[in-house]
Order: sequence, then structure tokens, then C-alpha cells
Amino acid sequence: ALENTATADSNQTGPDTDDASVPVDRRPSLNITKDATVPGGTADAAGEQISYVITVANTGNTTLDGVTVTDPYADAGSIVRGADVVGDNDGLLEVGETWGYTAKHTVTQAELDSNGGGDGQLENTATADSNQTGPDTDDASVPVAQRAAIDIEKYVSIDGGATWNDADDPMGPIATSGANIMFKFVVANTGNVTLTNASVTDTVFDLNGAAAGTARDVGTLAVGASTEFQISAPWTAGQHVNDATASGSYSGGTASDHDLAYYYGLIDTVGVRTPGFWLSPNGLTFWDGTVGNETKSGPDFPDGELLAYNNGIVDGPDPGNSNKEERYILLGDDNGNGITDAGEDTLQMSLALALKVIDASQKPSQDARYVLGRDVIAAWLNFEAGNSSGDPLDPNSPAAKMNQAIDWLQQYADANHDGIADFNGPAVKQSSAAWQGSGAALHTALDDYNNNGTISGFTFAGDGDDKLFVSMLTRYHEDVLA
Repeated sequence: ALENTATADSNQTGPDTDDASVPVDRRPSLNITKDATVPGGTADAAGEQISYVITVANTGNTTLDGVTVTDPYADAGSIVRGADVVGDNDGLLEVGETWGYTAKHTVTQAELDSNGGGDGQLENTATADSNQTGPDTDDASVPVAQRAAIDIEKYVSIDGGATWNDADDPMGPIATSGANIMFKFVVANTGNVTLTNASVTDTVFDLNGAAAGTARDVGTLAVGASTEFQISAPWTAGQHVNDATASGSYSGGTASDHDLAYYYGLIDTVGVRTPGFWLSPNGLTFWDGTVGNETKSGPDFPDGELLAYNNGIVDGPDPGNSNKEERYILLGDDNGNGITDAGEDTLQMSLALALKVIDASQKPSQDARYVLGRDVIAAWLNFEAGNSSGDPLDPNSPAAKMNQAIDWLQQYADANHDGIADFNGPAVKQSSAAWQGSGAALHTALDDYNNNGTISGFTFAGDGDDKLFVSMLTRYHEDVLA
């Protein structure tokens, strides 16, 4: 209480006193406020700092001493008192004064990985206290921005890993038949959160010993970490493309990325042609027995005349000028010398008859011999032009099918069995046992070869009528072989 005594006195009396008092109402109080800021407005990188501005105000009517500010979330030693917002910068928090503090917190990777504990916020509470008051608290928070990202880069090598191509677009590098094909997969965590259970799949290749499309585990990827692995792959003809996908988990879901890799598998030959090409004015000049009259040249055309022999003499005594009636093709003449050598199974056909057979567009429905005859002539010219016929011991190879077709024609198109086709004798109907038994299957195989360079899904040669093949063949000869 506030007490005081009053005294009254006079000349005639002695003094008289009386006192009075009023109670004192002490109301000590303080208030803490806390605000947080972070560069960019979100916590999105381990190591960045959140800045806090803290104020403590004496909101009561009593001077306070022993004032403290604590914050378990703040970096050690980072809570610093600055100049008073209002005050005289002494050690007493006087009525009406406001003290100012700053503090820091360094964002951790664990906080980002957990998305701020799951609620997307990094929150903390500061406490102010004094000898005269109880504690007061205030909290502040900043949002967490998880930016999960994974990157996969897929590289292809056509030289066994000596050089690598990031071939994301067709056609990719040109790999000739038998090239040592390898793929390299590089997986990186390019986001700001740790990725767990990271894995890679591929649409074409087996990456883990199970099957194409099943996942290969690459484990946990810290932020900025990467891993890589390589595989070898068989060379395939034509445009190759495969798609690799990498994925990884984080608290907010899954991050994924994919990358394509291309290469073009080139069989460096002129490419097969259909019977229609060999009958055309351009194609006919390559097998009319006349040397030097060819109208086309380039990597997708034969180097020159394919029948440069007369009566069994290669480049005979008068090449290109022999009697047309003497000119012939010798199906099965593996060494191209125009005669039947030991071990060769051949069927001779005059050039005039060959032209008749390959031009027999209306004959097939009446006589299946012409169907297979056209196939055999075109296939043999494709062989002679330099296209692969495969291994004769492989029953699915063009060479094996050719030998079987020659045997069939020897039986049905060589009436006197002298090794020279004449197409005399009865026609072979497509409904007949002779055709259905083996002829039809041979036609299917050789027709596939002449049109696509393939038999039963296996590629033996390029397709000379395919624009992409011709483009890649030309590019290879101009850019690589030049």
C-alpha cells in the first residue's frame, strides 16, 4: 500500500496526526511477437536460413528484469538482442519499452523430406520470460515447398562403349550389322527431397534378369546424387527405339521421368527389290546381259550388270554383245560363274523365259508355277545385287528357301528334267496338293524377302524401296565411308 501521515498544529495546541493509505496494484506483463521470412517465400533447400524477428514488450505497469528469450528451434547462438525498438537499451524492460531480437534457423534435409512433419509448414515457438512475469509465447511458420524430381538420361553406343550418344530423336547413330550395341542409364535426383525405392524400367530390355519392363532397383537417391549402369544389347535391323523410365518415392508421392534412345541398324547392302522393280525399265537394265546400259547408280542400286556372262563364261569373249537368245540366269549359281559347279543345285532359265515369268501378272490364278517363279527370279537377282541370303543351313534363311524353291521348280517347271526350266507340262493350281504342300509356304517366305528383306520376322537385308532405309544407307556412305 501507499501510506502517508498528515499533521495539524497551532500556537495553542500540540500537533495532531492522521494517516491514510491506498493499495498498490502491480500488474507485471510482457508480450512476445515473432515473425518469419525465408528467401523466395518457401523453405525449399536444405541449408537455407529462415530469419526471425522477435519483439518483447512490457505491457504491464512494472519494470521487468531478468528478461529472457528462448527458442528451441533456433540455431544455437543465433538469438541476438539488437537495439531497442522503444527503450534506452539498458538491462531493464521498463514500462512501455519494446526490445528487439533476431534469430535464425537452418533448414534441414529431414525437414524437407518430411514436408515439415507432414503439414507442409516449418513451425516453431519462441518464449519470453522475466523475474516478474510468467512466460509468454508466440509461434511463426514458413511453408515447405517439396520439389521432387528425377532425371534419367539414356545413352546408346554403337562401338562397345567407346563413345556414347544421347540419341533422343530418330534416327540416332547408324549401327551396321554386327555392331556392339550398349546402353547407359544415368539416373539423378534433381529435386530437393530424398527419393527412396528408386528404380528403372525399359520397354525393350530386361534390366534385372526377369523380363523387359520389370524394375531394376537403384536404391535411395539423396538430393543431387546420381547412379548409372550399362547393358549390352543385340544389334537389330531398322529403326530401333526403346524408352527407359526412372521413378522414386518421397513423402508427397512419386517422381518419374523417361528418356528415349534411338539408333538405326543398317544392313550395308543395296536393299531388296520386288519383281515389279526388276521388270521396270530401271531395274531391267541390271539383268539384260548388256554391260554399261544401267540407268541408275548409288548405294541402293547394284554396281552394274548382274548377268555378265555368256554361255558360262564370265565377261565372255564379247560381253554384253552376245546373242540375246544365249543369255540366261542360273538360279542357285552361288559363285556367279554361270555354270553348275560341284555342290550347287541349279536351275537354268533363259533370259527370255525369265522375262516372261516375272511379267506373268495374270498367270498366278491359273498356274502357281509362275507365282513361285517370279519370287525365285526376284530373290536371285536380289542375291546377285549383293543382298544377304543368310546361312543355307538355317531353314528360315533366304538361301534355304531358294534351294527348296529351285527343287520345287525342277519338279514342276522342268518337264524333261534337264536342269533347264521350260514351264511345259501341266499347270499347278493353287488349290493343288503340290502348291498347298510346300509351294505356298515358299512363296510366302520369298515374297516377304523380296518386299521387306525379312523371313519369319528375321531381317536379312534392307528394303530398297523404303525411303528411310535408302536415306540412312546414303547418309552412311556419304558421311561415314566417304
